[in-house]
Amino acid sequence: MKGAKNIMLLAFIAMNVLEQPAPDVRIEQGIVRGMISGDGIVHEYMGIPYATVGEKRFQAPLPPPSWEGVYNAVDEHYTCAHGSLFGLLELGMTECLIVNVFAPAQRRGPLPVMVYIHGGAFVLGSADKMLYNPGFLVQHDVIVVSFNYRLGARGFLCLGIEEAPGNAGLKDQVAALRWVKKNIAAFGGDPDNVTLFGQSAGGTSASLLVQSDATNGLFNRAIIMSGSSISSWTINSDPVWVASLIAKALGYPGTRDPHELYEIFSKVPLTDLAKVKAKKPFDRYLETELMYLPCVENRLPGVEAIIPDVPYKMATSPTRKNISIMHGTTDREGIFLIALENEERMSERNRGYMFASDLQFESEEQASAESKRVNKYYFGDDPISMKKILNVSELYTDYYFEIQSILESEIFLETSNQPVFNYHYKYSGSRNFVKYLSGYRGAPGACHGDELLYLFNGWLWPFPINNDDRTVIYRLTRMWTNFAKYGEPTPAHDASLPVRWAPSESGNMRILHIDKELSMGTIPNREIYDLWKGLYQKYRRTKLKSYQIK
Repeated sequence: MKGAKNIMLLAFIAMNVLEQPAPDVRIEQGIVRGMISGDGIVHEYMGIPYATVGEKRFQAPLPPPSWEGVYNAVDEHYTCAHGSLFGLLELGMTECLIVNVFAPAQRRGPLPVMVYIHGGAFVLGSADKMLYNPGFLVQHDVIVVSFNYRLGARGFLCLGIEEAPGNAGLKDQVAALRWVKKNIAAFGGDPDNVTLFGQSAGGTSASLLVQSDATNGLFNRAIIMSGSSISSWTINSDPVWVASLIAKALGYPGTRDPHELYEIFSKVPLTDLAKVKAKKPFDRYLETELMYLPCVENRLPGVEAIIPDVPYKMATSPTRKNISIMHGTTDREGIFLIALENEERMSERNRGYMFASDLQFESEEQASAESKRVNKYYFGDDPISMKKILNVSELYTDYYFEIQSILESEIFLETSNQPVFNYHYKYSGSRNFVKYLSGYRGAPGACHGDELLYLFNGWLWPFPINNDDRTVIYRLTRMWTNFAKYGEPTPAHDASLPVRWAPSESGNMRILHIDKELSMGTIPNREIYDLWKGLYQKYRRTKLKSYQIK
């Protein structure tokens, strides 16, 4: 343990050594100067403002600032105020809307651009290099852009009124994409060859932006990792009610009036908003505990809506973007969720049906019968308890991630003539850091987020890379960047990859299984896929409560 601490300390010192300046770049706002990475391979321009917030705490962002002279784009430590998984608070900054641009030092001609949206359940995370250093990707001759967006209440308070219409965090993401479209050519990027990609909440954001008319013309392809616009944890189904619960937890009356709620939230210090502890009452076992989520927006004059309708309706609309997609999950997504479970939490949630609010039943009898069927599949005749915790993990994997990825891919195949490439990531190596931190280091497969350190070489995990890990890193980053370059992850001319990744077809899901070896296959568990697909075909909720504005 002492040796590991010393390695991390040395890595931190190395990452903070003053690098040489990168060439100046003139963008619309002024001149920016970055730095050259320590290995001399990457030109890094970090902390460039792409928009401002000002006093519009819960509204769409304002245009970015301009400057005289040279802006030193060398500071990666911009963060937006957020909480953490450990109950801590990272205050961050009011003006936190920045982009980071990473370009190969030796580059010719306009290069493909990959824009990454970080995850974090819409309440935490940032785009800094501690985790998302894109050197593994940039070495394949692409430009990578990462950025921050508002989190928690600042990003996802949704009251359906002009002062807080909702989805400010998604509107930040759109503003970042517009900045890329306008400025990336100055860094050597091709504004007409942009691939959007993200993981977890970032993957869900990417999926939502694929559906939204607000992003037309801003990107050409999308990679959706462990997220989906149609998952039960994507949309806040009753945002005014949720806001009232948060207001009550802050010590205010639990009003349901949007204007009164706005007056409360507009005056609460950001520190209090980021650390408030509020809970929903559970009547369904799988209802998300997340309080701040994207929402279906009320249609307001002069206000651009990112999500004007239920995502399922947007996804099935024939006007959805006709672009190529990569879509996939890890095989043990749910491990990171069971790390927080205990008997008390399971008992509290067990009293409800085995669903979330994205399913709607005609009667209590119907809901009870279907709930028992799901319970029987995962737990047999046994009660749900910590003794069955790995079964709970399988339930979370299927319901929150894997099934939604497949069902959304099937929608894309029905509404587009562009290819959809599906994958199932299950490699367990020395860089599966989320599984390690979750306490299930010895479990087979890959936990939610375990693929990240095979795509990014962040200094969060500075331990030596073994040969198997190096092979997976090369193959994963090669396929991801090939998709960005050519629209297919394993083009015929690339002999460095051992498998030809065939796209799925309507009625025929083809899935690349990514492990120590690569292999083509199909849906991992047909029986559970049939169970959940049948439930969604019968009971999917396609209407939400409308706003009640006084």
